Amino acid sequence: MIGNKAYYANKLVNSRIISRNSKLQIYRTLVRPVVTYGSESWTLTMEEERALAVFKRKILLKIYGPVKENKLWRIRRNDKLEAIINP
Repeated sequence: MIGNKAYYANKLVNSRIISRNSKLQIYRTLVRPVVTYGSESWTLTMEEERALAVFKRKILLKIYGPVKENKLWRIRRNDKLEAIINP
């Protein structure tokens, strides 16, 4: 998928120096347009919609990282991640 190349080619998103807000801006302005280029002419199947949602969650999980609860690290759940993105 071209979106993976656009995401992983950009080393800025993996940097610990850059803030989460900047990483989200990179995702919104650079990665998402590459992934959805030409989407107006697509006929999306359920499988393709699911793949786009998985890709989005993968990037957002990379940006926000794990959360520490009770001295243990765990991956953020999808509903919590959506709550962060869409307050």
